Amino acid sequence: MLALRDLFDAAATPEASAWLDGALRTAAEDPQRIPVLFPQIPRRAGRQYLAGGLREAGAVRVETGAWRTCDVAGLAILTASGIPAEELLADLHDRGDLEERTMVLRALAALPTRPVTGRLLGEVQRTNQVVHVAAGALDSNILARTLDEGGDAVGFGIDEFNRLMLKLAFVDLPLARAIDAMRHANAELSRMLQGLATEREAAGRKVWHDTNRAIACAPTEGTVARLLGGLEHGDDHHRLAAAEGLARLDRDDLRQFLRERLARENLPRIRDVLERAVKTAAR
Repeated sequence: MLALRDLFDAAATPEASAWLDGALRTAAEDPQRIPVLFPQIPRRAGRQYLAGGLREAGAVRVETGAWRTCDVAGLAILTASGIPAEELLADLHDRGDLEERTMVLRALAALPTRPVTGRLLGEVQRTNQVVHVAAGALDSNILARTLDEGGDAVGFGIDEFNRLMLKLAFVDLPLARAIDAMRHANAELSRMLQGLATEREAAGRKVWHDTNRAIACAPTEGTVARLLGGLEHGDDHHRLAAAEGLARLDRDDLRQFLRERLARENLPRIRDVLERAVKTAAR
């Protein structure tokens, strides 16, 4: 089980730590009290952010800097008497307010994958609350792990994964925070992202900065053309992502385009990527 109590105590007040100790005893002795304790957590445990860093426990990987003291308390209370029942997690999420749903979704990242995992990730894909998309899909390897451990058996196969990744693009959340997700990159996802980018460009709307990074992980028809076009983009973020995408492709036939852009690129961080890509292509 993922252990975050040390980070909780470092960030929380002494009163919050004392309250959590009592709440854990209550939850362990009488799990039916958890729905009564849960709404109290943000007020009693606080909302301070933890120190950042990657914590691992078995297959679970979590970036702690995105967690708050209330998220840790929620996980601890849920697991005080063992792995929480699926019905409990679903009920707390469905009946909860914005904070309670956030705590359930954060806890999901540290729990074994089960049918409730797929169900709640489906809710994340459908929600309009960006905070819930972030809590459910980012700052852990929950997406990759659910595909690895459960997949279609828990209602979260590659199609559901693709739709949730497309959701990140819709709401403009960072790809880097979806830990290990690109291990499951696929050509269909690239087609979906390229289609979304084309639609948004035609409408004069903002395109996800990470589009070029993501499509380079599983290139399909039109990927190279989009990446090469991205090298000339006026937005530094898009240009950087295109350079990183072309570097990932590692294709010798693209060397001349990388060199041409390098000769005209002024931003140091993009120049660094282009220089590495040219050297890689020149091997």
